[in-house]
Amino acid sequence: MPRRAFFLAALLPVAGAAAPAESAAELVARSLRSEFFGGNSAKVRAHFVLTDSTGRKQERAFSAWAKRDGRGLRRTLVRFEAPASVEGIAFLMTQRDHEPDEQHLYLPKFKSTRRIGGTTERQGSFMGSDFSYADLERKDVRDATYELLGDEPVGGRPCAHVVAKPSGPSAYARVELWIRRDDGVPLRIAMFDAEGKVLKTTQAKRVRVVAGDPVIVESRTENHATGHVTELVLDELARDETLDDALFSPAQLAR
Repeated sequence: MPRRAFFLAALLPVAGAAAPAESAAELVARSLRSEFFGGNSAKVRAHFVLTDSTGRKQERAFSAWAKRDGRGLRRTLVRFEAPASVEGIAFLMTQRDHEPDEQHLYLPKFKSTRRIGGTTERQGSFMGSDFSYADLERKDVRDATYELLGDEPVGGRPCAHVVAKPSGPSAYARVELWIRRDDGVPLRIAMFDAEGKVLKTTQAKRVRVVAGDPVIVESRTENHATGHVTELVLDELARDETLDDALFSPAQLAR
């Protein structure tokens, strides 16, 4: 199912009130639109707050741009700005339908761009966060089979409890989402391994309406094996921006 995602997937009509007969697949599609790249195009400024198991914190500030093509597949460019140790690093992801997304990483220290490929590399941490490169694709949710388990409140808000089982290779055996019934926002996401152990959880901490759509502007993701936490905070967001296609080229990453 072409989408989002993601960090992750992509951009459709305005989210409205959930219909009683809304299917699990429709609920998931609606939830993907609450990501800050959930429109046809977007420009953001944001930052990570990374906290390890001892409480030590680091931050990563970045700007990002995203644009969908005529098939609804998204291209995303991320440029890191601070601290100095990551300044100039750039990442480009191009969504593909029914095949791995293309990912390129530019490292200014080596003045080189390389393609992220292979299962092992894609399972690696993205910029020290609790998101893997594979997580950014959101294929574990985009390309999956879905089951609606019923309704379950989160924080006092009625939510649909949906299970997504990835159709292709994934680090997760299943992903469970608690999707707010009134606006489609996923208030909680849990990722499980084949033994049923929770690997990671993501919680929406703040939501605001942008151009008529509910958007998650702050989230918290925890890796339960390491105790590491990633807070993703949206500082600025502009949707439906006019973006040049040339921006989303691997050749442009070094500029």
